[in-house]
Amino acid sequence: MILIIGGAYQGKLAYVMENHPNKKMFQCDIENAEMDLSADIINSIHLMVLAQIRAGIDTLSYLHGKLPQIKGKIIICDDISCGVVPIDSETRMWRETVGRCLALISKNADEVIRVFCGIGSIIK
Repeated sequence: MILIIGGAYQGKLAYVMENHPNKKMFQCDIENAEMDLSADIINSIHLMVLAQIRAGIDTLSYLHGKLPQIKGKIIICDDISCGVVPIDSETRMWRETVGRCLALISKNADEVIRVFCGIGSIIK
């Protein structure tokens, strides 16, 4: 598994598509609390986390159960941990949950790459 992280609009998806062409991609969104595990690339997992929070799903347990199925996948996630701590509780919970999920995924990943300004830096 490869985890790609970085800020919003830093070129994470372009980096992945350039380095891993012809892969099937699934785009997460805030309306869908599930991933399409038939895809090779799972993009914007942070949006799925928000959908799961709104649906009352324990995302850490969900991801822990999916670890065997996401081995070999490329996971892309915005790093939403920087900046001012949000005032509203849902956004604070989202930020905390994404951080905990990234810790779980990175611990189990073969590679972790941070993309900044379109340049990937291997951190694991």
